[in-house]
Amino acid sequence: MSGPVSIEIGAQSVRVAQLVERRGRVRAVRFAEEGLPPGYRWEVGGDRQPVVHALGQALAVAGIRARTAVIVLPRGQVTARISAFPAAEHGDLRNVIEYDLADHVPFPVDQVVVDFQELGSSGEESGLVDVLVVAAPLELVREYLRVAEDAGLRVSAITVDALALDDLARMTGREPAGFGAEVEVGSRSTTINISEGERLRLTRSVAVGGNQLARAIQEDLGASAEEAEALKEREGLGLLAREPQPAGVRAWTNSLVGEIRRSALSFGPAGLSRIALFGPESGTPGLAEHLAADFGVEPLRLSAADIFPGCELIGGDAETADNCLVAMAAAAYAVGQSAWRVSLLPAEVAEAVRATRLRSAVAVSVAVLAIAMVLFYLLTARDVRRLEDEVGALRAQTQAAAVLRTEGERILSERRELEQQAEALKPIQIRRYTSLELLRTIALYSPTEIVLTDFILRPGQAFQLRGTAPDSAVVADLQHDLSLSPLVGEATLTGTDRVSGSARLRFAMEVRLWTQQAEASGGTLTPWGGSR
Repeated sequence: MSGPVSIEIGAQSVRVAQLVERRGRVRAVRFAEEGLPPGYRWEVGGDRQPVVHALGQALAVAGIRARTAVIVLPRGQVTARISAFPAAEHGDLRNVIEYDLADHVPFPVDQVVVDFQELGSSGEESGLVDVLVVAAPLELVREYLRVAEDAGLRVSAITVDALALDDLARMTGREPAGFGAEVEVGSRSTTINISEGERLRLTRSVAVGGNQLARAIQEDLGASAEEAEALKEREGLGLLAREPQPAGVRAWTNSLVGEIRRSALSFGPAGLSRIALFGPESGTPGLAEHLAADFGVEPLRLSAADIFPGCELIGGDAETADNCLVAMAAAAYAVGQSAWRVSLLPAEVAEAVRATRLRSAVAVSVAVLAIAMVLFYLLTARDVRRLEDEVGALRAQTQAAAVLRTEGERILSERRELEQQAEALKPIQIRRYTSLELLRTIALYSPTEIVLTDFILRPGQAFQLRGTAPDSAVVADLQHDLSLSPLVGEATLTGTDRVSGSARLRFAMEVRLWTQQAEASGGTLTPWGGSR
């Protein structure tokens, strides 16, 4: 049985992989890598057709016919951090994480997709649990979904290459004990994971990759882009043996080593006991030797054949298979052979996937039932007397089925009536929710110098707010801050006057809620945080 296809879209190529299982064991791995046009850079909102075309070509080369896919996001495009939180139920913990996330992402929380996974008791914070939190911009996720849709694929999950890298480390083993570094060197960036035993402690993405090394060689030696690329593949960091020593190549090497060391030092002065290298640029000549000299640890670089021993590798040569290792690990995630459950699939897409699976299960059940009935009929047809008895029984069943059908139609009718009643109650429920949120909003945005004296909220009318303030500037601040709230459609100052015998200013204000705007325009009311 073949699992879903995993898709990794890199800076210069698209990689795909699929695990083929028989009797509960992986027997084959299908994979392929298809290059993108030179100089092409895919961005949100840009031309995605070259990516879609390369994806189709890669699927054809690998012989993958799956229509369900798992997408792998680059670590550099997501926010991923491990933090300590109080132990709580999953739903309560999500609320705490989303509140905390607002301080760590440069855009509103309602514009990101976030998921998390508990890692166990925190070693640094007693009584807390470590949690990996991963977030990605919603529009970026949707752009990946558009690529899959254009290719005729249905996405069932979205993971991150750093988590696939951690799974590869588990497959290769984590001996000796202590801190280890898993390093995936790509063309534009490098992903660095620091783990302690079986637990991931840190994941980072740094802008140090094979492209930067090629440019350094080009500038140091005055070579063309093609010559620099050839020198990188042929000599790599061996160029540092030349006199004078290429300054750019030395700077690139120091930068990569420095980033790995900085990541390891996040947990104290203890050294690394193991280093594992992955990625298309990890085989750069001299890289392993320099890391061994700097860290005193011989880096481990295993091939796809080592990680999937005894499996048939279908789709390309050994170098291509090694380049597709992250996609292969994501394919293992797709079939449930991963330690990670994090998925950045938007809620509405995840719900559609669950509904599709349910419909498929129902269809299979119906088909199995139909086949069983046919077999039963064929077997009982051998005995005419038994068949006559069963005909009588079937008549009784038919009558019972008619009764059940009538009852079912009555239940469906009642269900439709209840749904209509629920739909009619929805605006009332939203208005009640809005009233509570309005009081919280006023408490949040009201300056401390203002004293609120009157609150009047009547159906179909703007909210009346009265109070006193030291001056009109403070009142203007309140009006401005309230207008910024997603709950408020409009805040209008209706009058001001001085309090007799006092230096304070009395003011009156009307606050029109967004639900009232929707009613006036004939729109549909949705809860706060929905379509607004």
